[in-house]
Amino acid sequence: MPSDWAVAKEKPKASTAKAQALAASAPDGDWPLGSERAQVTLLEYGSLTCSHCADFNNQVLPRIKATYVDTGRVRYVFRAFPTPPMGLSYPMHSLARCAGPKAYHRVVDAFFQQQKVIFDAAQRGTGAKDSVYSIFTEASGMNAAQADICLHTQSHADAVNQQSLKGAEMGVHGTPTIFLQTAKGVTLLAPPYDVENVGRALDAALAALPPKSAAKQAKAKAPIKVKTKAKKP
Repeated sequence: MPSDWAVAKEKPKASTAKAQALAASAPDGDWPLGSERAQVTLLEYGSLTCSHCADFNNQVLPRIKATYVDTGRVRYVFRAFPTPPMGLSYPMHSLARCAGPKAYHRVVDAFFQQQKVIFDAAQRGTGAKDSVYSIFTEASGMNAAQADICLHTQSHADAVNQQSLKGAEMGVHGTPTIFLQTAKGVTLLAPPYDVENVGRALDAALAALPPKSAAKQAKAKAPIKVKTKAKKP
């Protein structure tokens, strides 16, 4: 895992727009948001040093979550796909993994919300480490000593690598890249990744779900049989 803290600004890769249907087995350690009963999953591959990913997280995702995830209709998965500068991206993703499933999305969101603070710090001679640690400890509830341990724990870097390799296998070339997953498979969502386009795609995916059977919808209970006592002769 890279241990140096890069001081160069991020150079985002272009998002891919190639339409394709893919079968994707989830790598270990997906920590979704939303109901387990949701039949549609919004799967994002993103990088914490990607400015377009920060825009999606800060401007689009809150409205998508409020309309689809918080209401139980859609699950949301964020997978790591680090982009340059790797000496900054990998430690940030590893710290997010170290925060665990309960704080993972909170740390990811904090890094995106304060991405400019991190980039500004990276331009100074001291680098971005202090800023990253400050954001991480506040969002995760952990301290700086624990953050040091996180970055020396190989399993966190391995989880980031696994997700990144799975993304490459699925055809991810830039970030953010978003897929929609249903029982029928995984489909790449073409940009733009704005509220209107993503919402329209989710509405179409939800509308295409097979209708629930009348029995499941009703969930009717069988009538209770009342035992009557036999009358004495």
